[in-house]
Amino acid sequence: MGILKSDALDSHLERSPLLLLPPAAKSASVVNGDVAPHHLASDARTFASAIISFLGAGVLGFPFAFKQSGVLLGLALLLLVGTYQLEARGLRVATYGDIGRAAFGRYGQALVNIALVVSQMGFGVAYIIFIASNAHSYFSVPKEAVVLVCLPFLIGFSLLPHIKQLAWVALAADVMNFTGLAIVYAMDFSLINLSASTSSGSPLQQVHWLGATAGIPFFFGIASYCFSAVGMVLPLEKGMLHKSHFPRILTLTVVVIGSVYASFGVAGYLAFGESTEDVLTLNLQGHGGLATSVKLFFCAGLFFAYPMMLFPVFDLLQPAVLKLVGAGRHAEAKRVAFRSAFVLLTAAIAAGVPDFAVFISFLGSTCCSLLGFVLPVVFYLRIFAIGDSDTKRYDLKLLLAILFLGIFAVSAGFVTALSSFI
Repeated sequence: MGILKSDALDSHLERSPLLLLPPAAKSASVVNGDVAPHHLASDARTFASAIISFLGAGVLGFPFAFKQSGVLLGLALLLLVGTYQLEARGLRVATYGDIGRAAFGRYGQALVNIALVVSQMGFGVAYIIFIASNAHSYFSVPKEAVVLVCLPFLIGFSLLPHIKQLAWVALAADVMNFTGLAIVYAMDFSLINLSASTSSGSPLQQVHWLGATAGIPFFFGIASYCFSAVGMVLPLEKGMLHKSHFPRILTLTVVVIGSVYASFGVAGYLAFGESTEDVLTLNLQGHGGLATSVKLFFCAGLFFAYPMMLFPVFDLLQPAVLKLVGAGRHAEAKRVAFRSAFVLLTAAIAAGVPDFAVFISFLGSTCCSLLGFVLPVVFYLRIFAIGDSDTKRYDLKLLLAILFLGIFAVSAGFVTALSSFI
């Protein structure tokens, strides 16, 4: 099945009355005309931004996810989720909301936009939770105080108008996150070597290799959360100078990030065994300065990544909000007020969420699975596949497999995470 080209949609739009979009929707889907050339990003900048769009706090939950599922089953699930997410992402063209409108009218567009806003807001909330929790444990100050200190800087970064201007912020986040990962890798391998030389009772001997099916929903939630940079894909492509290069950059990003998820998750689980905590930094409490360094690097990385997560929300909601309140007079002040208020909202939500791992599993199992698995296939079947004599039977089976996988992930993950909240 491969990645669907945008010209295929264009030709289908011309011959199908179902897909005739209103003028506003058509103009919104014109990618090249939306951003001035000097604001477009190079391939390297786009790759750096794509990496940080995927690599966030969720990676720290993978060792615990492998503890729940077992090593081999976890690796198989990770490969499945990564492959299906990439395949389903290839089904999206133009703008995601416009495709929802083309398939199911304004209700389809509204469903997509709501899920995108909630998921991207959830990413920002998760980052603030992680930063506040780690600063609270180290400095023994209230989490609310940490959030208040961070707010002015988060608001400042969120006021940057173009995604190209966030490239240096994304690069800083990449450096911080990969430095933190490198330190954890070194600690994991040191503990694995020590465990291998121990005769009995070592963490390595507690590892479940084949896995348990009871852990599948939780693992699916974590994996869907970590792979679901769905809201960032279209803004990144839209902000590129050479848009035809984007599929290659996206595939490379998924391969690199998938390798990091697999190796980091397995190494962390092998190092700590049944003692693996839901967030790996909690296992590093007794490791002195290195543990502190890891937390600082990850907190700094997520701090810089935060504005990247909110950019799709601003791209989607800001024009509608400014149109509603009237953008003619004091337009810049209204833009600043809207973005600042949204950052304050994410901070307020973060202050009320107690469990980081359960939160990201819940978010991954609901909005992320819906956007990454279910909706792309439903829209594709509605627009292209049903009644199309050119559709191969293999493609249809693959699409249905992705759809059922997404429905399973949403249902099972929702029930599992909800029971944890209760």
